Amino acid sequence: MSAAESLTAAVHWQSWAVFRRNALVFLRNWRTAVIPPAMEPVIFFVAFGIGFSGYIEDLDYHGVHINYATYVAAGLIAYTGFGTPYYEALYAAYVRMFYQKTWDGILATQVELPSVVWGEILWASVRGMVNISIVSAVIAVFDLIGVVDVNLAFLVFMPFLGFIAGCAFASFALIFTAIVPAIDHMNYPVFLIGWPLSLVSNTFFPIEPQNEVLRMLWQINPVYQLAEAARGLLVLGNPGPHLIGLLGSTVLFLVPCTLLSVRLTRRRVLGD
Repeated sequence: MSAAESLTAAVHWQSWAVFRRNALVFLRNWRTAVIPPAMEPVIFFVAFGIGFSGYIEDLDYHGVHINYATYVAAGLIAYTGFGTPYYEALYAAYVRMFYQKTWDGILATQVELPSVVWGEILWASVRGMVNISIVSAVIAVFDLIGVVDVNLAFLVFMPFLGFIAGCAFASFALIFTAIVPAIDHMNYPVFLIGWPLSLVSNTFFPIEPQNEVLRMLWQINPVYQLAEAARGLLVLGNPGPHLIGLLGSTVLFLVPCTLLSVRLTRRRVLGD
């Protein structure tokens, strides 16, 4: 199968059949599948945003003075939009592939391997949308009681921004799902990539690299672009150039990572 066919599989009915299968399983166990993961960023918001807000002076964000809790509120959108699809495509997809042999059963039908990969990417991205929706609802409550000051009308756009970036994060994670020999080895992509990206992408504190190489790497970091696009909308009412940056960095990750995921998964599952 050519690279073009692997990429266009995103719109095939087979990919959405895989998505639908994962969604049906999720709906059967939604209480345990939604509440614990969605509460993690909420706890982070209470601990960092509210806990540190009294000790940190107001920040100047493009000429607008905001408190630290408001800064972190937008960062949690990016934290959730990255973490949920990334870890879904790492752990849950690995369980379906290796332990449950779900992929083997799917591949015995009319579904081909690229559609399995795309089904996982789309499903992980929608999981990110669900958790971002919960986090956005919590942010709205804190806005109403005066803890943060955000443009409530733009909170409805946060899950859609998360879906765009989530496709890139999930495709990247599936590379590791295809190559790690055992689930214990997931510690490497989690602690060497996941946690650093979650913390240093303008989520909990601003970082402005002075080195030109680092600055360029920052611009192609989808987590950073998601955080700044969300913050621009929630604080300024305008995402600025970061919306274009989010779309560009997503494509930059999604295309090669998906192709590599398909190739590595084919080798892992089919032995080709």
